[in-house]
Amino acid sequence: MTQPIDLRALDLFALCRKGESLAGDVAVRDLPRILAETAAQAPASAPDETFAYTATGFVREEAAEPGAAVAQRLFLDVTVRGRMWLDCQRCLTPYAQPIETSTRFEVVESEEAADAAPMDDDEVDVIAGSKRFSLLELIEDEVLLALPVAPKHDVCPTVHESLVTGSDGEARPEAEPEEEKRPSPFAVLAGLKTRH
Repeated sequence: MTQPIDLRALDLFALCRKGESLAGDVAVRDLPRILAETAAQAPASAPDETFAYTATGFVREEAAEPGAAVAQRLFLDVTVRGRMWLDCQRCLTPYAQPIETSTRFEVVESEEAADAAPMDDDEVDVIAGSKRFSLLELIEDEVLLALPVAPKHDVCPTVHESLVTGSDGEARPEAEPEEEKRPSPFAVLAGLKTRH
């Protein structure tokens, strides 16, 4: 019988070097920062909902220059899929926000190496590996980064339908809040000029 994998203390270097892949589900209740962001009025089942994840390690061998020793670069592909209960900023009721992320990480030896890595590759994020790496924390980070800045329903259930769609049934863009009407400085000057 194989030993269950501890997602809080994973040998990330070994996973990448062996080209292994992990897949499973993580419950919201096991992700404290996600639980803290969950809408207060979310359904009672919200902590039992899960995020499906995959984590696949691989090695890429590269020679920096002709004749140089071949360097091994370690990579980890992580996908996370699920949903999270958030408060709608428009109607203040909870709704389920779908979450789907896919990120490639280069795994380096230390925090110093991660900090020193060039930031010119938008396709790959750099993380410091460890023999006791928390994949749970990485999954949690990915979910938090995928959250919308201003969470809201596509169509709020408590806003009257006529406010969201036009008479032709086409969705209208949300009206921007009107800025406070300030008189034009030129109009003020013109008013001063006519008084004399």
